[in-house]
Amino acid sequence: MRRTSAMIGKIGPFLRDLGEVGDLLWEKGWAERNAGNISINLGILATARKSVRRTQAGRIDPPCPKLGGMAFLVTAAGSRMRDLSRHPRGNAGLIRVEEDGGGYRVLWGGTRERLFTPTSELQTHLALHEFLIEKRRPERAVLHTHPDELIALTHACEIGGEEELNRILLGMLPEVKIFVPEGVAFVPYEVTGSPELARVTTRGLGSHQVVLWEKHGCLSVGKDVFEAFDAIDTLNKAARIFLLCKSAGYAPAGLSDAQLDELGRRFGNQGA
Repeated sequence: MRRTSAMIGKIGPFLRDLGEVGDLLWEKGWAERNAGNISINLGILATARKSVRRTQAGRIDPPCPKLGGMAFLVTAAGSRMRDLSRHPRGNAGLIRVEEDGGGYRVLWGGTRERLFTPTSELQTHLALHEFLIEKRRPERAVLHTHPDELIALTHACEIGGEEELNRILLGMLPEVKIFVPEGVAFVPYEVTGSPELARVTTRGLGSHQVVLWEKHGCLSVGKDVFEAFDAIDTLNKAARIFLLCKSAGYAPAGLSDAQLDELGRRFGNQGA
């Protein structure tokens, strides 16, 4: 009991953050049914080493050896974002990756009625966390959600790929240039949860904070879940402005190259 209490004490602030962002995603309308998933790398928890259960376990294939011994707070398969803050134990859990990176064990999460099962996108999340560690990047949170307007843009046949998409997003709102200056990495449609989706998403994060999955949703990384949320929120507002202009019957002028350059000089890479 003491070990469980100590563990909850360590992860409590992260659970609260998870619940707050889950509420925001639900209020935005980006989390229909059980859409979306979140993971946070908590590093090596001393309590976690003492609390590994012999029961619940799973495989990681392909393995993620650089994550060996690390603990991750992740949302549960089938969980609703709207329920994270009210019922965290039933909708999130803590796992510890085995030392060889080939499997994990559940440390906390689930109820008597339903054991904890991590999100179906766990392999993608862990592959991204391993990539972030390999590149010595500071981001510890990975967020996947379904922002309406950004998804809508990926259905527009007249938008010819990543370069044009980013020209639109950067041109709609100064805050995009200030806080997400690299825009999005665009990934053509892949089956959710597939190894190929994990591979191309990892490649997209090489030069971006946010990856846009065609006709599916967005994935973002951040130093915490709020930073990951803010990046998507900023980009989605730009997409909404573009679509509002189009629905009103005119093409938006957008910020000029000179205006974007001026923002770059004035604010630099403030969002990083």
